[in-house]
Amino acid sequence: MFMEVIQTVNDFDRLLVQVTEETIKYCFGDMNATIIWNYFEQQNYLRSEIPNKPEIFSDELRNILGFGSRQILGAASILEETIMEIFCKKLGIKIEYEKPINFPYQVRKIRDQYKSGEGRR
Repeated sequence: MFMEVIQTVNDFDRLLVQVTEETIKYCFGDMNATIIWNYFEQQNYLRSEIPNKPEIFSDELRNILGFGSRQILGAASILEETIMEIFCKKLGIKIEYEKPINFPYQVRKIRDQYKSGEGRR
């Protein structure tokens, strides 16, 4: 099975950050990924904060990729959905949500389940 072995909440958080980094790099390429992460740093938001402050990640992602009709084909929502699908696959769990995904809600829900012991395998 493809499932990652997660022992602690810190491992959970690191895996989410890793999947986010890899997905952004894969979707946008090295140079654009660097530009995106530099933007986050300019906003005083560290990658390590994604698990605990996913709403800021989601909001800033929309600032970079655009809003509504100005958004690049729903890029922020598609990216968040892709991150969550890969992350959940690595955890070995199935995610259910309505589209477009509410990334902050899903991160908090899965993280809370994991902290309470329900998400551990």
